Amino acid sequence: MEKIISMYDQLVIHKITYETSQSIVTAECELIRHNERIYTSFLISHTDLNRILAKIIAKGYTLDASFYQSFQFEDGTEVIDCEFDNLPEGPVYLEEFEFADYVTEIRA
Repeated sequence: MEKIISMYDQLVIHKITYETSQSIVTAECELIRHNERIYTSFLISHTDLNRILAKIIAKGYTLDASFYQSFQFEDGTEVIDCEFDNLPEGPVYLEEFEFADYVTEIRA
């Protein structure tokens, strides 16, 4: 799926999880269009993660230690969990965001 988010009014980022040695990131999001909400998960690139973080910082959100957790495993693997709903400013809403790389929607 290419640039699926451009079809929606807002993207709400709830949670992002990634393993430091992997090239993909899992994003739990909410898509809003005409006041309808669709909860979904996407596999995105680190490039798009960096773009999301840049937009969040530009909007004035505070990214401190309260919004992420790091889990270290015995084999050296590290998993980072970013809980955007825990930010002091509340949930993260992005308007007119388009992914630069391909996005894969995760479906059950």
